[in-house]
Amino acid sequence: MSTSIGQYGASAANLVLSSAVQELTNAQTTLAWQTSSHGITAETFAGLGSSRSNVFELTPKITQVKAWQTNITNAQNSLTVTASALKQIVSLAQSMATNLLSIGGSSSTSTVNSVSTEATSSLSQLATILNTSNGTGYVFAGQSATEAPVKDPSSVASGTTSTQVADTLSLLASGSSMDSVLQQATSLINADSSIFSSTISSATSATDSLSQAKSQQTSIVTGDSTSSSYGVVATQGNTSDVSSTSTGSPIKDLMRDMMLVSGMQGMSSTSAGYSDMITQLHTSLVNTTNQLISMETAVGAQQNALTARSTLLTNTTTALQTQLDNARTTDIGQVAIQSANVQTSLKASFMLIADMKDMSLANYL
Repeated sequence: MSTSIGQYGASAANLVLSSAVQELTNAQTTLAWQTSSHGITAETFAGLGSSRSNVFELTPKITQVKAWQTNITNAQNSLTVTASALKQIVSLAQSMATNLLSIGGSSSTSTVNSVSTEATSSLSQLATILNTSNGTGYVFAGQSATEAPVKDPSSVASGTTSTQVADTLSLLASGSSMDSVLQQATSLINADSSIFSSTISSATSATDSLSQAKSQQTSIVTGDSTSSSYGVVATQGNTSDVSSTSTGSPIKDLMRDMMLVSGMQGMSSTSAGYSDMITQLHTSLVNTTNQLISMETAVGAQQNALTARSTLLTNTTTALQTQLDNARTTDIGQVAIQSANVQTSLKASFMLIADMKDMSLANYL
């Protein structure tokens, strides 16, 4: 009788202790994982308990916000390259305007030829700059970033359109006004289909070309139902600037004026219509330069707006991350205390199990 009671008692106690040891061991494993994971509550979503719904909701939100921030970073990189390129283009336009001023008075053929030659070189430089790449695409190509905005920069200065525009200056010798020359040169540029990619320039009319360029401006998503357009398309401009002597696109007008100055080879201050030619070309270049500077300023404004948006998204990410951390982590200090308590309990349990092996019925009673 005493033996069976002893066996029963020992068996029951062992079962209780074994169960407790198993629970403590599981707790120790969980606490060890939390310690190594800097307080993350559980290795799986199932182990998060009631907070797992919050984790499910917050995780994709954080991923989405980070994607918007990546969009902004890529746009900022492109805008930095664009701003640098525009600065070069403004410099070319200003230099050309200065050169025209230098030959506005009495000028020899050799002096005019020098300015004309520099205009040809500047035209080639402009065409090359317009094909500037940010490493992943052409910054002046808009949405069709993989297609160069200028088809063949090396042939622009010597191409058919350039030659035809330069030849319009010969009309001055037959008594035509410079205003008439500018009108014909503008019509030639508007009708050109050889210089720019068909994705950003329509040869049908100035307004159609500007509308096409506007539709090609790059846009990125920066939030829920929020997008931002950025960058400069090579052929863009304002339809309000379109006239018989302007394409409405400052870059196209700059090209036209460079082509005209290139056509001044062999002229001097005694050539027919010379003074009016210099005056009107200089006025056109000054106007174009101001429009290009406005473009440069607009790019800076786009960068500032994207920087502000990025700051807002950074703050949003921080807030969401804090919520996520609260939902899936625990106090690491409390984890350390609990871990020490579990180890103490386990040690006591093992000692008790060891002592029970030698206990008799009398010990239980």
